[in-house]
Amino acid sequence: MVAVLAAFLGLTILWERKVAAEETKPVEVATGIRYEFLARWDIDRLNRILVTEMPGFSGLPVSYSPARNAVRLYRVTYPSVIPERGNRPTVASGLIALPDNAAAALPLVSYQHGTVYGKEDVPSFPEQSHETQAMIAQFAGQGYALIGADYFGLGTSTEPEGYMVKASHQQATVDMLTAGKAVLADLKRRPTGLFLAGWSQGGFVTMAMLERLEATGIPVAAAATASAPVDVFVPLNGYLNFPRKIDAAWVNSLFILSAFAFENYYGVPGLARSVIKDDVYDLAKAAYERTATDLARIPTDLHALIRPDYFDPHFFAASAYGRLVAQTQAYRWVIRTPVRNFYGETDEAITPGLGQLAATYQRAIGNTQVEAVSTGDTTHRGTFARSLPQWKAWFDALAR
Repeated sequence: MVAVLAAFLGLTILWERKVAAEETKPVEVATGIRYEFLARWDIDRLNRILVTEMPGFSGLPVSYSPARNAVRLYRVTYPSVIPERGNRPTVASGLIALPDNAAAALPLVSYQHGTVYGKEDVPSFPEQSHETQAMIAQFAGQGYALIGADYFGLGTSTEPEGYMVKASHQQATVDMLTAGKAVLADLKRRPTGLFLAGWSQGGFVTMAMLERLEATGIPVAAAATASAPVDVFVPLNGYLNFPRKIDAAWVNSLFILSAFAFENYYGVPGLARSVIKDDVYDLAKAAYERTATDLARIPTDLHALIRPDYFDPHFFAASAYGRLVAQTQAYRWVIRTPVRNFYGETDEAITPGLGQLAATYQRAIGNTQVEAVSTGDTTHRGTFARSLPQWKAWFDALAR
């Protein structure tokens, strides 16, 4: 009997090792769409994120819904195209997080991440992304399927970063949605509704994604953002011409990343050099390319970074850079999906006026689908932290 039991246990161990080995192999589910198992996070890990790690990240204690189930994480790679470069083919990456339970049907959240400074600080490398960890714990840990694109140039992508390049953000996220649904089908899961959410840059990307989905007839149950720069010209103009005492030191990166990304994706040689001063150009370029070794050397004083002409609002608006920035908006269409844009009263990057802009515009034309919601005196990260459980409660109510 003991020998039989030992043999049985031995076979069980071998089977578990075989399954574990197979989980590390990429699985192709459609042409170019592949996924690979990354990890299983148990309930204790998820609750530690919510109770300990998120307050450390945001500086704000917030009460979240405790995780009810463990989560399985998968990295996805999928084919896409770059619209600004004549639909040149490319390969992008993203994350799928699924509750480790028996539910076949489950609501689906597409999360769009914020600005990052490391190429792998994105959803498909969840150990390196605090915001992704929070979304995994709060949504996948509560029975939702969660997906998130890394955007072109980030994650495993070999492209230059397409920072705030609208059509490329739309393409990356919509194609990730297609890839995510293919993977869900392969894993015998079925989405019962689609929700969108995003913070900071991801708030802009969420609104841009919603615009594309509505234009192509793909239904969205609801979209929620936090600290969303829905019109990129607004914050950049403000940083240059109406600086606030609370403006973040890191807004310098928004000019650097967008100037180089616009040069690369819109095909405007010399654009970044026309914006950034000669003595810091090489350092700024290294920061964009993720090869800089000391980001602290980049001036936080915009007057030390940006050429003087750009502090003239008329010059900025008429410049090649300014004209591209002015096109980078995601709120001026008739929005049919329920939307809530959360904003902080003391956000160091997004003013309350910008946080309310989409709702103000939509109400000006008589549309009441968009609501602006204050999170009180919250910082940029604090706005995300306080918005997250409110997104969850709203999505829960609609999913039911």
